[in-house]
Amino acid sequence: MFLQRLSARAYERLPSPVSRVPSPEKGRQYHWRPWAGAVVVVVLFILWLVAKPLASRYNPLDNYQNINSLPVTVDPGEQNVPSSRRAVVSALDSDGYAIAVAVAGYSARNANVTARLLLPYLENKVSERALCIARAVGWEPYPVPLIPPPRGDAKYVFPRFKEQYTKLHIWALDKKDVDSAVYIDADTLVLRNFDELFESPFNFAATPDVYSDRRGFSVTFNAGVLAFRPSSAVYDDMRRKMEIAEYPPGDAEQGFLNLYFAGTAIHLPYIYNANLAIKFRSPVLWERLLPEMRVVHYTLVKPFLPDPEHSHQILTEDEIAQALKQAAHSREGIFREEVVWWEAVYRRMMNEYGHVIQQCH
Repeated sequence: MFLQRLSARAYERLPSPVSRVPSPEKGRQYHWRPWAGAVVVVVLFILWLVAKPLASRYNPLDNYQNINSLPVTVDPGEQNVPSSRRAVVSALDSDGYAIAVAVAGYSARNANVTARLLLPYLENKVSERALCIARAVGWEPYPVPLIPPPRGDAKYVFPRFKEQYTKLHIWALDKKDVDSAVYIDADTLVLRNFDELFESPFNFAATPDVYSDRRGFSVTFNAGVLAFRPSSAVYDDMRRKMEIAEYPPGDAEQGFLNLYFAGTAIHLPYIYNANLAIKFRSPVLWERLLPEMRVVHYTLVKPFLPDPEHSHQILTEDEIAQALKQAAHSREGIFREEVVWWEAVYRRMMNEYGHVIQQCH
């Protein structure tokens, strides 16, 4: 209706003898009409360009591919898992995350999580010094080979995500006598015990993702915290399916996992993966989650890295102090409190294990 009114020619009286000669004002009126129409067309075209990506954004459910026959639930007899067959698992593919993964493991121990701490690390990419730091707080490191992006997709993957497919090795933890596992990214901090996840009746569970940009709260999950049942059969199936699955290659292993478990993943509450983007988008929701928050995920700021794009060296204490200060002031200081949380655990870790960590060479 708006466009019809805009484009409809207005009714005009027949000119009287006095008005046969157009006034300058009327000339200017006729002169601007074509330009006004052109402006409307341009504006509508721009709006179409903006709206098109939103309408066509990839969704693994809209683009569902039946590539996973794993049951949603585990057998009732397998639900209760003794602590000796549970594992908290992370991953280390760079020396720059050695301190971060040590803090993550230390925080899990402080929360009395009853499980082993297993740390697959990328062979030939992590130094003995970094492994020594991880061992100091209780991690059990073991080497794994690189899993490269499939089908030559590496050119589409962000440089810092190119090694993330190696995370899939965690599904082979049954070979290390693990029946139930919780994966946590190195940039997480455990605030409270989450032992209930080890006895989940589901084969795979994760928390919905949250973005600070216009994508907002998503139906897909974030791969920073995963509760799963290890299975070498599933691992082998993943390695086969990742070569034929169709999903945005830039999303790396998180994109593949969202497709592989599309429709069968159980969505955990945000308390299990409290992405900082939640606070950025909804401080009210963040406050609601705080009393029960299990794991906070430092996605938007890294209190242990001054420059996330160049994270290949173990930082000194002075460099970590600089990173903490930088993170506290980032994004107008909105995450200052959460940076203080990480710093407090880091300080406690250094007070308890600093003498061991400083001997790592």
